Amino acid sequence: MNLMEALEQSPLPRELAFPESEYRERVRKTQKLMGERGVDILLISSTPNLGYLTGYDSTMSCGYTVGILGQTGDVELHCSELEAPCALLCSTIKKIDVFYWYEAQDTATQLGQILADRGGNGKRIGLEMGNAETFASGAFDTKSYIRLTEVLPKAKFVDATRLVLDVRLVKSPAEILHMKQAGKYTWTGLKASLDAAAEGKTDNQIVAAGYGAMIAAGSELMSIDPMIMTGKRAGYMPHIPYKRIKLAKGDAIYLEYSGAHERYNAPAMRSAVIGTPPDGIKRLADASIKVLELLLENVKPGRTGDEVAKIAKKGFDGAPKDTFFHGGYGYSIGMGFQPTWTENPVYIAEGSDTVLKPGMCFHLPICAWVPTDKYGIGFSESITVTEKGCEVLGPGIDRHLHVR
Repeated sequence: MNLMEALEQSPLPRELAFPESEYRERVRKTQKLMGERGVDILLISSTPNLGYLTGYDSTMSCGYTVGILGQTGDVELHCSELEAPCALLCSTIKKIDVFYWYEAQDTATQLGQILADRGGNGKRIGLEMGNAETFASGAFDTKSYIRLTEVLPKAKFVDATRLVLDVRLVKSPAEILHMKQAGKYTWTGLKASLDAAAEGKTDNQIVAAGYGAMIAAGSELMSIDPMIMTGKRAGYMPHIPYKRIKLAKGDAIYLEYSGAHERYNAPAMRSAVIGTPPDGIKRLADASIKVLELLLENVKPGRTGDEVAKIAKKGFDGAPKDTFFHGGYGYSIGMGFQPTWTENPVYIAEGSDTVLKPGMCFHLPICAWVPTDKYGIGFSESITVTEKGCEVLGPGIDRHLHVR
């Protein structure tokens, strides 16, 4: 039997993360911005953007799925038949054009014909032409772009990489509630890993305790695997994978986790040390916590990322010599799919003229390390900007260097 016919005969009940009215409002705002920027048809190749607008979710978020949105009407989908059940179960999407996954070598020709049938030839078609920031994915691929120009020779293709992201930047109260739930999962995992840390344990064992605790608490697929660096490897943070490394006395432990609730994230970092903390590790931890506290005190609507960063920077005055900090005091977060929980290239950093607004959400990643002496730690919180300041999205507790 044809899969789409079967799904139409026996439809799946919708499992939406928000009421349909929330998605309709997101689409309305996006269509308004399309009109302002002269985009007649928007092709949505970023899976997080598609999820934001419709609720779409899948364990294969890297697969080809392209949303099609005009200045009126609903989002339609072009995808493989294996992804159609995900769209019909998890999203508001009703109109789907499918291809068989093993015949996916030329999806652009089919997409071009779909657009032509909808009067797309001669229109201004917006493409998400690049990755919005260095860790994201979802850009429309070059091969398909070239093919579309052949199929639709009268169409004009324009860069719409930031269009949906600009709508996503300020969160609704419902989104923030999901992020707070994710923050609870995050702390459950951090606590389990901190409790599991002991001399002779491996980084794998510590991560396993945290991962299992987050999943048991209710977390879904995580946008990034739990991150841990220990001992000398922590001196070269922050993206070195765990690898069966045993802990010894004096080793620092860096943890960075985020649980996920309806694909929303709220990352946090905590750090520990095995035995009495060496002076350098203690000083680095004290300075990093001070930076984080200055951020929490000074993130306020109306201030720029530059203003807040320059205040927070003073917290590193007591840090050890040769301390390295990456310079990013905050980056925007919200909905995320693998491989990242970052959302939009908006930062709290020196030189950033971004004006903070209520509803913006940031991870404040204060991880620092001393490569010369081979140690590092991290402390962070995820926050939402409020009318008067900011609010931590997780429990925000035990913000100190844990001694195990």
